[in-house]
Amino acid sequence: MAGINRERITKGIEQAVNIAIIVIALVVCGMFVRSYIPSKSNARPTINIGNRLDVQPVNWSSSSKNIVLVLSTTCKYCKASAGFYQRLARECEDRHIRTIALFPQTVEQARAYLENEGVRVTEIWQAQPGKLNVQGTPTVLLVDNNGVVQHVWTGKLPANQEKDLLATLGS
Repeated sequence: MAGINRERITKGIEQAVNIAIIVIALVVCGMFVRSYIPSKSNARPTINIGNRLDVQPVNWSSSSKNIVLVLSTTCKYCKASAGFYQRLARECEDRHIRTIALFPQTVEQARAYLENEGVRVTEIWQAQPGKLNVQGTPTVLLVDNNGVVQHVWTGKLPANQEKDLLATLGS
């Protein structure tokens, strides 16, 4: 009888230890997974439609529509999109829409880059994309005369999005 109780107690302890090990393993796995999922409090803000774009010394009120190209001289997608930016800049010029290029590099470096790519813009300014809440380059923004973002296009655009962007200029 004493042997049966001892055996029962041993099995009970063994089961409790196994359950404790499983619970601890699940807690550790949960902590590990959680550390790789960014929390909203740590996420960087992103530019959205309706946000005000604060770029000094740009005077938004001088044009009812402004196309803003957020580019970088080191961005391969910016370079790959240069042909589209040439067409976009021509369309903007024909429609009297101001085009503003913002680069993290110096204005001189940006000007040389745009000239090399054949993209003509109205203004070139130095600005850090992160300070504009722009998460990557290239990004194209349509901004109104109050500096409020009306549309956002990010990355190398497929043909249908290029077409949509160009159509937005006329609306």
